[in-house]
Amino acid sequence: MLPVVFTLPGLGWEIEAYGLMLALALLVAWVVLGALGRQDRLPPGPLGTAFVIGVGVGLVGARVAWVLQQPGSVPPAELWTFRGDQMAPLAGLTAAALVSGLHVMRRKVPVIAFYDVVAPGLVAGAMIERLGALLSGIGFGDYAPDLPWAIRFPVGSPAYVEHQRVVAELLPPGAEQSLPVHPTQIYGVVVAGVTLAVALAVRRRRRFSGQVFLVASITYLLGRALVEDWFRADAGAAVLGPFNTGQMGALAIAAAMGIVLWSRARLAQYRPEAFRPWEGGRWTPNEGGGGAKGHGRSLDRATQGPASSRDKASSGRGQGQGKGKGKGKGKGKGKGKARRKKKRR
Repeated sequence: MLPVVFTLPGLGWEIEAYGLMLALALLVAWVVLGALGRQDRLPPGPLGTAFVIGVGVGLVGARVAWVLQQPGSVPPAELWTFRGDQMAPLAGLTAAALVSGLHVMRRKVPVIAFYDVVAPGLVAGAMIERLGALLSGIGFGDYAPDLPWAIRFPVGSPAYVEHQRVVAELLPPGAEQSLPVHPTQIYGVVVAGVTLAVALAVRRRRRFSGQVFLVASITYLLGRALVEDWFRADAGAAVLGPFNTGQMGALAIAAAMGIVLWSRARLAQYRPEAFRPWEGGRWTPNEGGGGAKGHGRSLDRATQGPASSRDKASSGRGQGQGKGKGKGKGKGKGKGKARRKKKRR
C-alpha cells in the first residue's frame, strides 16, 4: 500500500496514488482511443473533444450520484474530493456516454462507431485505476480468514480502520496489519484485462458497428457485478436475493445491451453495408486525396461528368443549328437581292 507516491519539493503538495493512477488511466484511454479511431477512419478532433467532455461530466456525475446516495454523510469541505470508494461509477459512465455521444452526433460522426473505439480504451484505463485503488487501500474486500490469496493492509489503511471499528475483537493486540480480506482490487484488474482481451478479439472479427462496445460493456458489467463487487466490504445490502441495488442495476443494463446486440446482429444480416462505418464515409478525414473531402470531390465528378458531356453535346447542337440557320438565311437573302437587281435592269 502506498497512498502518497511523493511530495512536491518546496510546495508540500502530496501526490496521492489514486489520483496519479487515475490520471494515467485517462491518458492510456486517450492514446487507445486515438489509435483505434485512426484505424477506423474517424476524425480525431471530434473524438478527442468528446472524450475530454465525457471525462469531466463522468467524474462530476459519479461524485454527485454517490453524494446523493449518502445524504448528510459528506462534509462540505470534502464535497469535491474524488476517491475511488466514494464514487458511483455506473452513474458517471452513463452521464459521460450520453454527453460525449451528443457531441459526436453534432459533428456528424456515427455515435456507435465512437463507442466502439472508446470502450477498449476505457477498460485498459480501468486496469490502471484499480491498481491505484490497491495502492490507496480503497475498495477493499470482505473478511476472508481462510482464503489462500487474501491480503492484509497496514495500520492506518481504510481496511485497518474499518476492522478496528467493526471487528476489533478479532484483531490481536498491537496488530500492525488488518485482517485478511479479498483482494477485490486485483479482481477488478483481472476483470478489466479479460474485458480488454474480449473487446480486441471481437474487434478483429466484428461484423457490425456497435459489436465491440456492446460485448465489452456486457463483459465488464457482469464481471464487475459478479466478481469484484460481490466480495467488496462496502457492498450494499441485498435487496433481491443475494443481489444489492448496484448489482441489479448492472445486470439489468447488461440484459438490455444483450437485446440490442442481438437485434443489431439480425439487422446487419440484411443491410451489412449500413452497419460498417469504419470502412469510411462523409466523416472520414481527408488523407492523401481520400477521405471526406476527396470522397465528396469524387462524387461531384461522378455526378457532374455525364452532365457536362450533355452540356457540351447540347451546346454543339446549338452551335450547329445556329450556323446552319445563319448560313441558310444568308444565302437566301443574297439570292433574293440578286434577282431584284436583274429585274430592274
